[in-house]
Amino acid sequence: MKKQQNVLRRSILAALGVAGMVAYSDQAAAISPATLPILTAGAVATVESASGNPAAPSIAATNTTPHRAWSDNSIHNNGWTHNAEFRIFQVGSEADIAAGTRFDLTVDLQAKPGVVTYTKKRIDGVTTLVGPTPVTPLNSPAFSIWTSGSDPLVAGRSNGEGYGHAWNQVRGGYGDGGTADDPCGWGGDCALGSNGWLGSGGGGNVLDGHDAWIGYANAGYSFTNGDGDKIQGLYAGAGNPDNLGEYGGGASDPLNGTALYNVNQNSPYVGSGEAVLSFGEAILNLTGLKAGYYLIGYAGACPDDNANGQGCDLGGGNAYKLTASNNGVTTVPVPGAVWLFVTAIAGISIVRRQRIS
Repeated sequence: MKKQQNVLRRSILAALGVAGMVAYSDQAAAISPATLPILTAGAVATVESASGNPAAPSIAATNTTPHRAWSDNSIHNNGWTHNAEFRIFQVGSEADIAAGTRFDLTVDLQAKPGVVTYTKKRIDGVTTLVGPTPVTPLNSPAFSIWTSGSDPLVAGRSNGEGYGHAWNQVRGGYGDGGTADDPCGWGGDCALGSNGWLGSGGGGNVLDGHDAWIGYANAGYSFTNGDGDKIQGLYAGAGNPDNLGEYGGGASDPLNGTALYNVNQNSPYVGSGEAVLSFGEAILNLTGLKAGYYLIGYAGACPDDNANGQGCDLGGGNAYKLTASNNGVTTVPVPGAVWLFVTAIAGISIVRRQRIS
């Protein structure tokens, strides 16, 4: 396994060239997610790709992410830490967090057409502007969400030597790693798991164990990741022709192997949820999401290195729009039996008043 990691690392550095080595080294060792605006009831937060401006100092398109970063990582199909996008977001106010208020949240990641970029080339001593060049839309968007609970989220650091170079889309933090076939998690450590670096294993505070993982949505192909978890997607993949996904559990998780869950059914931080998938758009509707702090990791899904002839580019950025909407406080329906009991009591009170009068 160590040999595989070293070969992979050398291959990436060779592909990037000398100019990319410093950036790769820095990115592989840490992620520094920006924070979205606070999502109180009714609030909406958006981050999206923007076209380059030929008259500005920076002429390249901004906020793009690769097609093969939420899944792939060579043949391992885990996420690419240094290529995927990450954002921190807070659901509810501080008072909501203290009160344990729950909200309904919608996260929508979709392809964004119409984005262009520019470059400059120097030819015969003359700098020439090249463009506009269209930026490919993120046609197979996918994302995962984790939580640090009621504590402001701090992202962890990988060790830069393979561990933390990749992450599992459907696992929690420290200690939630491995299967019977791969007890340590790809690139990980038996005690940490593939996502240990996100939390206490890497100096961050994403919760330890499976509770940290909230859910995912994948508008790409179904696949099996490097830890043996089958990931449900919009399309049947070459390695998963029946288009069936499994809950991402872990060797000791009792739910490992049950079918078609996109949300952690055991987490105390979310009640339920469902993924709505279509070409170029992945939506996750969460019900009963507890006020607190969350981390989303997102990019394109291109499993199996080049799944089904997608021809995903490792370094090319794709254009997207990410929207998180707080739809308001979760409405808890009153059970029918309770309603009947309350109604009966009210009826008795009315009868008694009538008799007294």
